[in-house]
Amino acid sequence: MMAAPQKSTGSADIVADAANWLATGSADRTKALVPQLQERFHVTALQAVQAMRESRLILARSH
Repeated sequence: MMAAPQKSTGSADIVADAANWLATGSADRTKALVPQLQERFHVTALQAVQAMRESRLILARSH
């Protein structure tokens, strides 16, 4: 039996960093978020969306 491939912890860390950056309000809200995340954190579009979702969870937990 083969083990399932594991996700790289490096990409998870980058997504978490990007989510924290978004949750702290550091992004320019007058511009699209995905390009900002791609430029600042060098993530894919999918990772940018994951970071956006995680940032909303961070904000929800803080209230």
